[in-house]
Amino acid sequence: MPEKRVEVVSQYVSDMHVLESHILKPLQRQVSQTEDQPDINRALQGYVATTERHIARLEERLQALGSQDGLADRAKQGVSALFGLAAGAIDTVRTHPFAKNLRDDYTAGSLAVVSYVMLRTTALACGDTESAQLAETHMDDTVKMLQWIARTIPTQVVRDLERERDVELKAEAANQVINDPKLRVLYGSQPDDSVAQTTIH
Repeated sequence: MPEKRVEVVSQYVSDMHVLESHILKPLQRQVSQTEDQPDINRALQGYVATTERHIARLEERLQALGSQDGLADRAKQGVSALFGLAAGAIDTVRTHPFAKNLRDDYTAGSLAVVSYVMLRTTALACGDTESAQLAETHMDDTVKMLQWIARTIPTQVVRDLERERDVELKAEAANQVINDPKLRVLYGSQPDDSVAQTTIH
């Protein structure tokens, strides 16, 4: 692959390394915050493991491209400089109900998905099929987690409100949203899915 194409792909790969590393930090905190919620905790542990694997594979790809030396420089620019102001809020420490953490995770994951779409497109345009395949695999992993979050948030909203406001709510409200056909179409929601089935390994 010509040197200029290598430089272009390497920039996108290193940007994804910065973003995935930034996403990992709040996920690790959330694992320790959800020990009393085994269903959420188990899925988040899977998300952490997947994100760590993504970071390692991106580093390997940069090394194969001969561009790992520039990784530290990209990281110093900061995630906001590379991906916009919205990315800067990913690592915000929240004391609010946990559903809002999941909302932030969804926002971060969505940013990762569209960024992997850009990386895949760039890699294909430059003739780098290996980087394109890596982007596709990572994108698919992240989409699965987004689907799990979409299915999980309604129940977590009710759970959080009952804890924070000390009020008894209608549990069927969460099921009504989870079973909404429109949600199933958009996010792959399967009402009969268990968290264990949707956890990324």
